[in-house]
Amino acid sequence: MNQSETAVLAYWSEHRDQLRQSETQRALLTNYLLVIAAALSALVVQQRFAAETLALSVLITLVGVYGAVSVAKYHERAQYHLTQARALTRVLTDMGSLAGRDTLDEFRKQHYQRFPRLHRVRLHSLWTGLHVGIAAYGITLVTITLAR
Repeated sequence: MNQSETAVLAYWSEHRDQLRQSETQRALLTNYLLVIAAALSALVVQQRFAAETLALSVLITLVGVYGAVSVAKYHERAQYHLTQARALTRVLTDMGSLAGRDTLDEFRKQHYQRFPRLHRVRLHSLWTGLHVGIAAYGITLVTITLAR
């Protein structure tokens, strides 16, 4: 491998590492927010939706909204690094360091044929939807508390 290929590969590797870091941070944040929402929810239910717990229900809603915005931002950062890595993959392919695009396209098509519906579901939609669900749950708790 020549010096140019080595430099491109190092840059590609850095973008892939940053992509993985964004995904790891997204998962970690989601876990924290799920624990917070569950703990606050337990307090609200334990207090039988007393008026004093209204602030906790509002906080669950805010945690959900914050989570949705944060995981959307993590997705944006991950997409940036993925796009950069794909561009560098093209450079490596054009240099002859990687298999041709036809080979990559062939295996991509095989993957899509094996998962005809599932490959269309975007992972970031699932992550964001989970946090929107937390916010909706918080709104439901607010509604129940106000109705009592």
